[in-house]
Amino acid sequence: MKEIIKLRLDPETREKLDLLAEASGNSSATLVAEAVRRFVELEFATLAAEQADQPEDAKGRTTPPVRLKLIV
Repeated sequence: MKEIIKLRLDPETREKLDLLAEASGNSSATLVAEAVRRFVELEFATLAAEQADQPEDAKGRTTPPVRLKLIV
């Protein structure tokens, strides 16, 4: 299920987004959703890699004690 998120953009960015949407034949909402999806995937992978490099203590915890579980 998709959810709606409100977003504020400066006028220049919004204008460029609208031009890209028109040129690509997609809606601006589709372009924003794809950009956010790509950003989240990249940041998630980066965080997971950083946490994989952290040493574990005797109980198998990383520092800080947060571990991502990759969704396959």
